Amino acid sequence: MRRTATTLLCSLALLSALPQVSLGQARRPNPFQPPTARLHYAPDRTCDLIHVQGDLDIDYPNRTFKGTSVNTLAALRSGVNAVTLHAGETLKISAVRFNGKSASYRREGRDLIVQTGTLAKGKSFEIAVDYSAKNSKAQPFGGGRGGFHWIEPTATDATRIGFWTQGETETNSEWIPTWDYPNDLATSQIKCTVQADWQMIGNGTLDKVTVSPDKKRKSYVWRMKQPHATYLLTMVGGPLDVKRDRWQGVDLWYVVPRGQANLIDSSFGNTKDMLTFFSQKLGVKYPWPKYAQNAMYDFGGGMENVSATTLGAGSLTDAREGYFRMDSLNSHELAHQWFGDLVTCKDWGDIWLNESFATFMQILYFEHSQGAAAYDWEIESAMQSYFAESRRYKRAISTKMYPNGDAMFDSHAYPKGGVVLHSLRRKIGDEAFFASLNAYLTQWKYTPVESSQLRRAFTETSGINAEPFWAQWIEKPGHPVLDYAYTVEGGSIKLTVKQLQDTTDGTPVYDIDAKVGVILEAGKTAVIPVRLSKTEETFVLLISGTVKAVILDPAHDFLREIPKLNWSEAELPWILQYGWNAPDRAEAARRLVATGKPENYKLVADALAADKGVNPVFPALRDLPAKADPSLRTFWLGQLDHANFDRRASAVFALGRLPAEPATTATVKALVNDKAPIAVVVAAINALAAWDKEGNAETFRLAQKIKDRRNRIKAAADAALAKR
Repeated sequence: MRRTATTLLCSLALLSALPQVSLGQARRPNPFQPPTARLHYAPDRTCDLIHVQGDLDIDYPNRTFKGTSVNTLAALRSGVNAVTLHAGETLKISAVRFNGKSASYRREGRDLIVQTGTLAKGKSFEIAVDYSAKNSKAQPFGGGRGGFHWIEPTATDATRIGFWTQGETETNSEWIPTWDYPNDLATSQIKCTVQADWQMIGNGTLDKVTVSPDKKRKSYVWRMKQPHATYLLTMVGGPLDVKRDRWQGVDLWYVVPRGQANLIDSSFGNTKDMLTFFSQKLGVKYPWPKYAQNAMYDFGGGMENVSATTLGAGSLTDAREGYFRMDSLNSHELAHQWFGDLVTCKDWGDIWLNESFATFMQILYFEHSQGAAAYDWEIESAMQSYFAESRRYKRAISTKMYPNGDAMFDSHAYPKGGVVLHSLRRKIGDEAFFASLNAYLTQWKYTPVESSQLRRAFTETSGINAEPFWAQWIEKPGHPVLDYAYTVEGGSIKLTVKQLQDTTDGTPVYDIDAKVGVILEAGKTAVIPVRLSKTEETFVLLISGTVKAVILDPAHDFLREIPKLNWSEAELPWILQYGWNAPDRAEAARRLVATGKPENYKLVADALAADKGVNPVFPALRDLPAKADPSLRTFWLGQLDHANFDRRASAVFALGRLPAEPATTATVKALVNDKAPIAVVVAAINALAAWDKEGNAETFRLAQKIKDRRNRIKAAADAALAKR
């Protein structure tokens, strides 16, 4: 699940200071400590849920639905005489049947307790529930609110109608009575009847579609033959545009609100590549019979319903917005089809088994599709997101102590866990890492699991005891906070490293296999291993050559915070050119620009000029354009055809800071068209307005007519005309 569609990709290549948190935030109690938190365990089960079947009729005009659920179960032990299911309190239950006969029941909150008489261990039986519900008010997704959601028309868009369901964490029981916790998996079948001009998408394969005799209603039957957690059940419906495709025998459905089919290719164009990459990397082919990506109004982020992901329609993207800007969200949710759907966390305290992996696999996909620099930036962005949260509270990634299941979906479960998996990958190497994941997915498929089962897969497959890694990274809070300094003495480097993290909250002093990067004259480099294990330690590193810069953990191999980078100004040009990691090179560029020295501007400009491709080391700029150095005009003009859209927009911004000049004005004015990247057009309008609002008014009026999905061009043109 992604609570928001915002990509983790860092949009600023030149990082500024780490985010700060107010004293008020810092003093707020840790929500993962008592009394806010308490111990949680997966609930006891009396029965095994084998199959869940739903038959629902959707009445959109009256915002009501009615249905029947049939749960097939078998007692797990002798002496069971009552069965607990879950049914949302908004559901009106009209009848309950046990094996076809009326059964007595009672309701205690969301628990539906059905009297069955003594059950024979292992013998299957059925419980049917007739129910209905009226939802006159929309239920936003997020923070535990889900269930059944009506999409309401707006004053400006009467076609904005339909519905969707949302199950994670425990809200599918708001529309279908069943066992609603991830420690039991079952097969499923959902029949859903909607008005005839709608489409309805569900889990698994579409068995049949039937039309009522009066042609006004249409019924869809979706069947899932492989077991899955019930929170992964889904229904979406409404007036939809659907594009169908195939990948290695798997049906692909690209689903968007009616009228938005033009966004399908630019939003979902890399789906096949993602399926191939994940299947090959994990050694486990995509495990379900189809994959639907359903973009729906009102939905925020994405939810990995088995074989049928729900996505926010607001995340759909125009090709002019950049290189497949929806790839972050799409790859995250697709990765869940393995991590979370094929193998499911047994309880919410181990949600990292779902979310950390989806985060890591998304980052891994960026490495594959966009290159090493994109991977570096994703890791950096994830670390910074987690560090911001860690200033408010810290917790173990895997824990039984939490306030509620939804609280577990935080920056510890997503970005921290993703970077911890990156750390494990770098520690044991790709061969052992991915072989271990293959063993985990193969052994535990269609099974609810705990963190220890993943640890065992790593230990048994790689031969490396994963317990020490788990103990400090997964089962304890916090992260290493490092400081380092060095001196050069003859043919050696004397390096002192300190671990500064507060250990009073259970954060350990870490034992880490680290590396030191040394840049020598003529750009030669050396990487020297060191082992960090104390609060302070000094290493003597033998080196041959003139030392130009020294970097601790030069490739960012593990999760760590280095609040003070004690780089000298003399080191910066060398790190800019020869650094191992894109964020380090960008930080060197930022510091060089901050010196205010024109010769350093030239160094940075030269590095940027050599940094080509759709996904460069420096994907966007901020500091250098703001300097408005006239000597860089030719450089910025040369950046206007860069493959990266953000770099182009930065170049236009930089030109707009310079004095107006006829040739430049003509070049920038030509960028205001319906083919150029949206960010470039907006930047061009702003630059023209800064130069001459009156003289460029006609261009602004033409720009008001240029269409883009979020009307950013028109907004910029409106603002430019308003300033006249």
